[in-house]
Amino acid sequence: MRNRYLGVAKGTLLGMRRGFTVPLGCRVDAFPRVVRNSGITDARVTLGQHCRLFFGVGFYLRGTGARIDIGDHTYLNRRTEITCRERVTIGAHCAIAWDVNIMDTDAHTFEDRPDTAPVTIGDHVWIGAGAVILKGVTIGDGAVVAAKTVVTKDVPPGVLVAGQPARVIREGVSWSG
Repeated sequence: MRNRYLGVAKGTLLGMRRGFTVPLGCRVDAFPRVVRNSGITDARVTLGQHCRLFFGVGFYLRGTGARIDIGDHTYLNRRTEITCRERVTIGAHCAIAWDVNIMDTDAHTFEDRPDTAPVTIGDHVWIGAGAVILKGVTIGDGAVVAAKTVVTKDVPPGVLVAGQPARVIREGVSWSG
């Protein structure tokens, strides 16, 4: 059974059923999991207008001031998870398939390397099923990330990347959907 919750204007997910607000025209098949580390009250998820969240989407806010911003007309399919300690930004008109993981943190410190770096996904980006987007990555407008791809470095606009780690397979791609 599908549930539909409509708010009025741009909204912020507050993580509990009470106070859960969604912008006008968004479709939420089921309340997403919104998990905050204890003591963190200022982290937030913001949806643009006409977004869609399928069943099993999860937002994990792991740092003070963590922000997940999702643009207009973007959808996150089943079991997509976003882990954010600092900032994850997803543009407008993006298609994110099922079982995708996006994270701006390693969750652990490795030697003297920073454990957090923002993730930015441009407008009109398609991310295939089972892809993993790691910290510090920027994906350019119009790019396509193939299924099961692990993205460890920036992706230029308008290219198709695939593999583990991701590499450019084709340039000048376009997609509709």
